[in-house]
Amino acid sequence: MKTCSLAVVLSGALLLAAPALAQTAPPSGAVAATLPGAFDESAAAPPAQAPPAAAPAAPASDVARAEAALRGVIAAFQSNQIDYAVFSPDLADQIRAQAAQVTPMVQQFGALKSIEHRDSDGGADLFRVVFDKQATDWVIAFDEDDRIAALLFRPARD
Repeated sequence: MKTCSLAVVLSGALLLAAPALAQTAPPSGAVAATLPGAFDESAAAPPAQAPPAAAPAAPASDVARAEAALRGVIAAFQSNQIDYAVFSPDLADQIRAQAAQVTPMVQQFGALKSIEHRDSDGGADLFRVVFDKQATDWVIAFDEDDRIAALLFRPARD
């Protein structure tokens, strides 16, 4: 599968809770987060200035929880056994509507080889996920009920 054509397909198949990762105000119960530059290709470089104080890294337990959830979601897509109860109601509806297109796509990536945490911001985590046939970037975030409220993926860019 060509990465170029995959990028076009993925742009229409992103799974997300509408404004959950946008910079607009989230609906009640949604997780609001941004990952600077993660999926924003139009982001301009910030002006040169003194570096800000280092923000504390996400606690290991949160990253481990996000990675475990992501591994479960990927396994569910690859086996076509999606458990919609792990998603917020809005995201579950969106995934149901797109599962027929997204499931075969994730299956075509091949076996999962590795998952590496890349960034955390505002409760959302960015992971590089490498499969046999495709390297991808995934964003996952949770709502206050500990359900997955945002899930996006695209081909890796670097």
